[in-house]
Amino acid sequence: MACIHKRSLAAGGPADLPGARSLARPATDEATVPARDDALQSWVFDAIMEKIRANVYITRPETGEILFVNSAMQEAFGGAETLVGKTCWQTLQRGMDGPCPFCPVPKLMAGGDKSPACVWEEHNTVNDRVYENHDSLLQWIDGTTVHFQYSLDVTETKRLQRAASIDELTHTYNRRAGREKLGQSIAQCRQAGRTFFLCMYDINLLKEVNDLYGHTEGDFLIAAAARAVKAQMTPPDYLFRLSGDEFIAVFFTDDGQQVQTRIERALLQLSDTRRQLDKPYTMGFCYGIIAVYPQDALEMKEILRLVDQKMYEQKRAYHIRRAQNLAESGAGREPGPISFDYDKERLYDALVQSTDDYLYVCNMKTGVFRYSAAMVREFDLPGEVIANAAAVWGSHVHPHDKASFLESNQEITDGRTDSHLVEYRARNRRGEWVWMRCRGHLERDEDGEPVLFAGFITNLGKRGKIDLLTGLYNKFEFEQVITAHLQERPADPLQVAVLDLDDFGRINDLYDRDFGDAVIRVTGQRICAILPDGAQLFRLDGDEFGMIYRDSDTGPLEQFFEDMQRTFGRQQEYDGQKYFCTLSAGCAGYPADSDNYLQLFKYASYALEYAKQGGAGNVAHFSAEIFGHKSQALRLSEALRDSVENGFSGFSLAFQPQVEADTGKLTGAEALARWQHPDLGPVSPAEFIPLLEESGLIHPVGRWIFERAVQAYRHWAQKVPSFSMSVNLSRLQLTQPSFIDYMQQVLQESGADPRQIVVELTESYIAANIDEDRAVLDRIRALGMRIAIDDFGTGYSSLGILKRRPGQLVKIDRTFVQDILHSSFDTTFIRFIVALCHDGGMQVLLEGVETWEEYRAVKDMGLDYIQGFLFGRPVDGDVFSALPEQLPAQGRQ
Repeated sequence: MACIHKRSLAAGGPADLPGARSLARPATDEATVPARDDALQSWVFDAIMEKIRANVYITRPETGEILFVNSAMQEAFGGAETLVGKTCWQTLQRGMDGPCPFCPVPKLMAGGDKSPACVWEEHNTVNDRVYENHDSLLQWIDGTTVHFQYSLDVTETKRLQRAASIDELTHTYNRRAGREKLGQSIAQCRQAGRTFFLCMYDINLLKEVNDLYGHTEGDFLIAAAARAVKAQMTPPDYLFRLSGDEFIAVFFTDDGQQVQTRIERALLQLSDTRRQLDKPYTMGFCYGIIAVYPQDALEMKEILRLVDQKMYEQKRAYHIRRAQNLAESGAGREPGPISFDYDKERLYDALVQSTDDYLYVCNMKTGVFRYSAAMVREFDLPGEVIANAAAVWGSHVHPHDKASFLESNQEITDGRTDSHLVEYRARNRRGEWVWMRCRGHLERDEDGEPVLFAGFITNLGKRGKIDLLTGLYNKFEFEQVITAHLQERPADPLQVAVLDLDDFGRINDLYDRDFGDAVIRVTGQRICAILPDGAQLFRLDGDEFGMIYRDSDTGPLEQFFEDMQRTFGRQQEYDGQKYFCTLSAGCAGYPADSDNYLQLFKYASYALEYAKQGGAGNVAHFSAEIFGHKSQALRLSEALRDSVENGFSGFSLAFQPQVEADTGKLTGAEALARWQHPDLGPVSPAEFIPLLEESGLIHPVGRWIFERAVQAYRHWAQKVPSFSMSVNLSRLQLTQPSFIDYMQQVLQESGADPRQIVVELTESYIAANIDEDRAVLDRIRALGMRIAIDDFGTGYSSLGILKRRPGQLVKIDRTFVQDILHSSFDTTFIRFIVALCHDGGMQVLLEGVETWEEYRAVKDMGLDYIQGFLFGRPVDGDVFSALPEQLPAQGRQ
């Protein structure tokens, strides 16, 4: 990475900067701006530049003279105050005798006014920080051009990204990072016409090592194997952990024999390690190697399947050899065979009758299972003999336990282990979740092939009290303790709380599920450390905890909630990894709120939901207001479902005009959903849209809205050819892959010009998902539609979004208009955003203009479009059709 080449570290004032006013506004009528240029300069730099948390830096492009730096940059570079007026490459570089060769300014200057902004990454050797720089040229009122740099410190982000990419045990890439890097390698080698080799290896008998010698030894074996393989690799080769004991090694060579030699050397190193440390178990692995040729058109999934198949061939041969060795080692038995015959069916019946457990047998050649009659009755299975048992029995397994259930069964199916032990919950015929413990063993034939899998399933009922992840009592015990208290101590009050980690999914996305499980475990320990006397903590489902408080004095309980917010309101750390995850809580009390467990738990959950609506890290106590709020939401949800099922009855669209900023000419409309309850009348979108998202009804309703909006566009485009229609999209709609296909179908069938359809996404959504959903946004653009950033200015990273240019239109939120006649900040903000957006090739629409005074204040700010009550409120289609092309006709002087 390049060293720093343009960092101004002094607090140069606006008065030192000739022509500074043009950054805040273009040439305009003096009646619409403050009288004094120096006052305006002060607003620009004090109200905008000094409030931006990123580094802002301005130089003269011809000479490199430093003109201005903001306070954030001064702080980042030690507050040097003597750099304004100096030359950047002389002052901010060591040993430079001319302009920095990596400086983007010459390239920007060569492009002139049409030069695109330059975004690049820099490792600064002065303060050892990593910055993401956004450089561009701005035209000033006096006709001069300045170089402008907006610089974000991404040091911690880069460090966290690296931490989130590394497997803690083996210090190799983890699954997510490894698969991403492999995808890049496939693409790069195909483009370069280069062959590389893939090796998958799997640790031998790891489960046996874990069972006999403990997981510490198992972890040692995994790490030792990784070290041995990495010792045989040279840059740019790399290794990543695909699953628990499966790894992928990538070798950039065209010599397959060399790769095999390296892997065999790694196996020899493992054998040496075993001898040196006198380990009582085998240290080795099975592997498969394939070549990936540039002319191959295989997807990554298929490539991994092929190398897994290669590895499995060796794994199967290994199991066959091991089975033969075990058979041959049975010496010392009494001479002469002893005959023993028995009826297999009678044996099966005898075993079933002699145990309370459920017996199962599987023919591994056919995959057909047989379950005992008692299990068929208890779980309402279709019969004793089932061909598709994985699907039938798997449908009874609790969703939270299905992953471990399937993984354990897959180990048997793949022949990776001969023994089976797993605990999970299953739903019986009465709809109850009961704990099951399944034990089984795999038998092989003389060739080492699996032939028979059999064992017992023990119905633990609700006897399993302990949550295996956290060591806390589980949700069944939570219910039992509360029920017992209500029955045995009816005179004593009780407080029931449900605690939940906010935005926990982000932890799993940033790291992985193993780290997420560790966070849940550590969170439970930290909550227990601050629990008040008389309180007990339980692990419920997922990332939820339950708490019971038995004391009549609620003071300690309130203190606990304060301690909880303080403890989890700051960055946490586990095993060297930092993360941030707050806790929210909802609380209900006996006897004030209810006298039975189900309602207490329900009301505490209602309170938790209410607390989360107010933001992360909140606590709420159940109240009549919360109950009314939830009851209303449930009532509205049912009515919304009835509306959808009855042809979207009650739903309609309203249209609000959008006009050209300088002329008031009608140029488009925003389609806004409306819904009328049959009894309550019109319901606010702020109330029914979240309910649509929670219930999943947003998908059919969103399609209905899009189709009706396109139909309306087709009608009005005949009157105004340049007419455009804006449609709001929910974040959930974009999670449904078929929605983009549906939009394409509607556009094709209607004959609408996709260039005149604008889809609006909120700034907060784009900020959180711009990388993850880039493919979705690209598909929308590929259809020809435009993307608008809605509610701009209300998020936490507005400028950061602009430099990524995710859309063609920026809609500045109405909050910046409400005080426009009195707020110099709002005035300067709008001018500044217009200048930046136009520099990046984006158009700007300002929302919320309601009065002539507001319109006159913003008319000459360079805006492209305006939307607000002054030019029209949202109206139905018939009223909108009657609007003139020029809005409003009077008073635009």
